[in-house]
Amino acid sequence: MLKTELKHYFPDVTCRAYIANPFSVDPADLPVGTGEQEELIDIQADEGAKTKHKECSPINFWVSMASSYLTLARHAVPQLLIFPYTWECEQGFSAMLTIKSKSRNRLAAPGHDFRCTVSKVMPHIDQLVEKKQMQPSH
Repeated sequence: MLKTELKHYFPDVTCRAYIANPFSVDPADLPVGTGEQEELIDIQADEGAKTKHKECSPINFWVSMASSYLTLARHAVPQLLIFPYTWECEQGFSAMLTIKSKSRNRLAAPGHDFRCTVSKVMPHIDQLVEKKQMQPSH
């Protein structure tokens, strides 16, 4: 049971060896009937793709090939983007640890700090202040 669970989270990387270099992999090693073999044969015959592969990084290569070789690119791009997703997840945990630590000694509404910390949207404080009407003192 543990072995099947680990295979779910860590799939066999040998069948996806074409992600790093599609020109050094035998198409017979890929699963039959998924369209990957045919696309790998086509991409290996494409001189423009070979040139592009030498010129740019693997992620840029597969993004540029997505329109021509959709099946291969659909598997390659998520594999190459694992690090940014992991980094964002770790950033969220780190932000939550900072928010919930004992060093924070002020009262705050739970959850609001976390959303502001993890969000990539920058608030327009000046515009928000202008929209609020100031309460005059008596």
